[in-house]
Amino acid sequence: MRTLPLFAAPLLAATLLLAGCSPTETSPTETMLSERTDAMPVEANDTDVHFIGMMVPHHQQAIDMSDVLLASDVDDPALRDLAQRIRDGQQRENGQMNAWADEWGIDADMELHSRHIANGMVSPGVYESFTTLEGEALRTRFLELMHFHHQEVIAMTQDQVDNGGYAPLREMAAEMIAVQTAEMAEMEQMYGGVPTP
Repeated sequence: MRTLPLFAAPLLAATLLLAGCSPTETSPTETMLSERTDAMPVEANDTDVHFIGMMVPHHQQAIDMSDVLLASDVDDPALRDLAQRIRDGQQRENGQMNAWADEWGIDADMELHSRHIANGMVSPGVYESFTTLEGEALRTRFLELMHFHHQEVIAMTQDQVDNGGYAPLREMAAEMIAVQTAEMAEMEQMYGGVPTP
């Protein structure tokens, strides 16, 4: 499985909590669409390839953040249940998306997007700081970061629903939107309002 490296780094400024992509993503090489591979289904298109490449590391970070919460001393059954559901659901989806990526032979695209920090993902420094928290501080920060993580990726997921060519991936994307929207509502209830990172 391809995962986004989460290496330690000094804590970045709060503005790097990442609404957008890293600067390297704006270069012509980074934004270039891949050529079709012979192994891709006839109906699959560049939107499908881009979505898989971007969503796999995005999911992996949510899995990693959930693992931190689940391994912690946070004693909140509802939040622990939510973190477990996020972890299990996104792990399952990553397994399927990685299987499609392998079948389609899009390793170059997967490698390209594995370096991107976008659509609500947190920087290595912010993640490292998150892993040092405990108790109520960790509970609060998890809700803030995960809500932002969900919220910011919905536009990309809707683009897959609207413009993707591969029907099973479009269906998965639609389910992602429904599940993550419901999870955001749960987080808002637990937080007592809309969490802000």
